[in-house]
Amino acid sequence: MNIRLLNSLMLTVCPILMILTWMVLEPLLLGDVDSGLVGRAGAEAWLELSSGKGALPYLINVPATFCLVATMLGIAFLGRSLQGSGAAFGSLSAAIFSVLIAIPIIGMGMSISAMEMFGKGVNVETAITIDMIADSVFNGMPVFWALGIALLGLGIVMEKGFLPSWIGGLMLVSGLAGIPGVLILGEAGFIIWIITIVAAVASGVVLFMRRAQEY
Repeated sequence: MNIRLLNSLMLTVCPILMILTWMVLEPLLLGDVDSGLVGRAGAEAWLELSSGKGALPYLINVPATFCLVATMLGIAFLGRSLQGSGAAFGSLSAAIFSVLIAIPIIGMGMSISAMEMFGKGVNVETAITIDMIADSVFNGMPVFWALGIALLGLGIVMEKGFLPSWIGGLMLVSGLAGIPGVLILGEAGFIIWIITIVAAVASGVVLFMRRAQEY
């Protein structure tokens, strides 16, 4: 398996599995917390919900986190693969996503620790605090995600190489819109994030198809 095939799989399969797991399987199998609960109340409600499901929260969230990390790695590899006039912007994007990978890993570790402590009834208040911190770790990620996507899109547009310019344009526009959008729109900014995921999946499909044409 060469790097282009691996990259195409990370950009196509992993984002789709991640979205299906967190947006479909998790609410279906675990249930939802009342949207009106925020702060400590929301964290406690989530821990109470997950603690009664045994290993199911781990079986859902750990693979989904792996898929998120793989998606970010795929985007970073794509940025590093730019060789022409867009190489500098691609490298900047790759550097951003290489750093962002630490966020879901740290968040997953803290969330697992919180669930274990809460499930055992040990230091319940501390467990709630840790879960709140785990959620807060992700707060800064959307802005830098949008910035990284915008830089990658600009690099693809300038490269005029193996990826269509419309994919780079979609990344550039959605990334630029996402930088203020995730701050101004709040939860509605999730739509912009989905658009960046669609652009990443499209790039993975193009990579896969072009590799297939080589054989």
